[in-house]
Amino acid sequence: MPRNANKLWTDRDENRLRELASSGASLIRATAALRRSSSSVKRKALDLGLAFRGVKQVRADLRAAGVFDRP
Repeated sequence: MPRNANKLWTDRDENRLRELASSGASLIRATAALRRSSSSVKRKALDLGLAFRGVKQVRADLRAAGVFDRP
């Protein structure tokens, strides 16, 4: 059974979701932070008109910032 399968979204949860989306977090990061399934987070984000960057974009941004540079 998914985490928080029957838990309703509170205003606090929605505000946290908005913060994560505006900070550039990925969907995976948002699901972990909110302790909810990815389908639940994705559905709520769509309802609120929010978008998350894909994992590939997050990794590309990290590489561009030098996070993945090897010695």
